[in-house]
Amino acid sequence: MKERISANAARSGLCVILSVYLAVGHCEENGFAKWAGAHARPITTIDSQANDSDLLPLESAIGSAHVVAFGEPTHGAHEPLAFRNRLFRFLVERMGFTAIALESGFTESISARSFIEGGEGDAETAAQNGFASGLQRYLENRELIQWMRDYNATASSAGQHKIHLYGIDLPFGARVGGARRSINSALAFLSLADPAAAQRIRSSLDDGLPGSDAGEFGSLPSVAQSEFERSIEAIAKALQNSRKNLIAQSSEEDYRWAVHNLDVARQFAKCLPLTPPPGARDRSAWNAWVVTFECRDSAMAKNVQWALGQEGRQGRLLVFAHDGHVMSWKEDGPRWTEARNRPPMMGWFLRRVYGEDLYIIAMSSATASGGLPSKPMQDDSIDRTLTDAGLPLMFLDVRQGRRNEEARAWLSTPRSFLANVSAESLVRPSTALDAFFFVSNLTPAILSSNEAP
Repeated sequence: MKERISANAARSGLCVILSVYLAVGHCEENGFAKWAGAHARPITTIDSQANDSDLLPLESAIGSAHVVAFGEPTHGAHEPLAFRNRLFRFLVERMGFTAIALESGFTESISARSFIEGGEGDAETAAQNGFASGLQRYLENRELIQWMRDYNATASSAGQHKIHLYGIDLPFGARVGGARRSINSALAFLSLADPAAAQRIRSSLDDGLPGSDAGEFGSLPSVAQSEFERSIEAIAKALQNSRKNLIAQSSEEDYRWAVHNLDVARQFAKCLPLTPPPGARDRSAWNAWVVTFECRDSAMAKNVQWALGQEGRQGRLLVFAHDGHVMSWKEDGPRWTEARNRPPMMGWFLRRVYGEDLYIIAMSSATASGGLPSKPMQDDSIDRTLTDAGLPLMFLDVRQGRRNEEARAWLSTPRSFLANVSAESLVRPSTALDAFFFVSNLTPAILSSNEAP
């Protein structure tokens, strides 16, 4: 009888605890929803040609931050790309931003940079050569680099600084073909001053190194890995020996880009051996992916730092990448339950460098259509709460919420977030980001005219 009474008491106590917990959670959600409803700022359009008065709240929210990181919940959606273009234009024209850094290969971005800064060619060709991992297919990216080129064409006469573009990712999005891409780019630059040395190094490469279009993930065979590393150092030595002639044939800036291209190749060489084979999803493989993700995101963070360094003391940079990369967090969620650790992402590294000088905007959506991946929202998720605010397009400054007791309690609790649209993540908003941009529905990006539907 005593045991039964004790068991009943325990169950009653547990019920009370659960009831209190659920009540507190519901109270937190209601408190945040009330605060968000009062502080969310409607955005009228994603069209970059529109009047920018609705974006003025972003100016005071961003303040003097030198780095703004804006995330997209999936690659290949129109709304994130279109609003990125509008946001960058606003940051340049209103707030003096000088550059944009994209989740695309640094090596490939050398070509886009040339076009943007007045080089020969057209936006279509520049996009084809200057973006990696399918990003060259989207009209929104071509519109971005064309606007940047047009802006630069009149910048000097208007007393404005020219603006720049940087790729911050490993070549070819860390696919094995990126090794050949980085080497080819480096040898092309070396050929400007020492074609004989470039040809010797090129001839020393055998068939072990994959072709530049090899699109799989994974590590290289040991012979190819050694070949890749040797060629990087051989080119670095040749660049140093020909430094004066190379600068004379190009510019000091071009030389710095070529040297950093080799630094990125070294980053890639470090990450390649850590990459599990495609399709590996057992416990040991997920533990290996932790190391792989950390290697790549650490490299991207270093490339953001390099890009901002190139912009000088007055430089200000918009970073555009996946939500998962830009947030200051260690990736977490159901798919990581079998892993012992969680990988820190690019925003986590950047926060430790820039602190409050970094302003992170994560993007959320209610639905996705047109064949984009989607997954139902949980009732208490970040996406659901933002959806319930009732605005089809909105901006919400989370930093303000940290000063409100009810909002702060909600923001400080780890919550479900469809940061990958179809893959649920677990995010603590108060530390992972500084603002939300919300759009009710995602649609596919617009394919350029020469791409098959």
